Amino acid sequence: MPLWGTAHASATNKPKFLPEDEDSDYNKGDSFASQKGWVMQAGTPASGNDNTSADEEVLVAIGDLAGVDASTGLRAPTVTDMRYIIGTTANTDLTALQGTAEIQVEITWDEEVTVVISGGIPTLIIANGNESGAGEGHYTLEYVVANDTPNRKRFIGTSKSLSVGDVLTIGSNDITLNSGTISDTVVGGTTLPASVVLSGITAVTHTVLA
Repeated sequence: MPLWGTAHASATNKPKFLPEDEDSDYNKGDSFASQKGWVMQAGTPASGNDNTSADEEVLVAIGDLAGVDASTGLRAPTVTDMRYIIGTTANTDLTALQGTAEIQVEITWDEEVTVVISGGIPTLIIANGNESGAGEGHYTLEYVVANDTPNRKRFIGTSKSLSVGDVLTIGSNDITLNSGTISDTVVGGTTLPASVVLSGITAVTHTVLA
């Protein structure tokens, strides 16, 4: 098995030697495909400085990996990871709250992507396996520019109600663009369809605890 991938629409494309550890300097989520090959995001510890405008660190040199149209390179961006962002405040740590909980989700692609808001804001619905009549789910999260990285985008829902035992699921619903676009950042990049399918990777769940 090669240590990196180049197959179109593969959720496991990224260099296999990178750990899936948000505390690692070489976290797999910060790696994405550029026209130089597989790179690490600028401004991270892996790049050696805090300059987000610096050149990315090239891990595996593969020319034109990201592609310049729908038939070259990796073609359209593919979702490779989904995760909950667990905050440190009472309303963001995903413990049981009524009416004040904030749910944050981050979606990671294998390429650098650009989100354009046109008309409506892209949304993502988080399913609640214990949906009740008390207004607890399903939850609609909206895309927010804050905390954007080249290949990782966040969706946030505020003022939500959670109960102990609620099972929240990312991946049973697609991203709805609401007339906006998500596309390759490379010139001539491919624009994704009106709903971004998340079914290519295993759904991610979180059980609400007290």
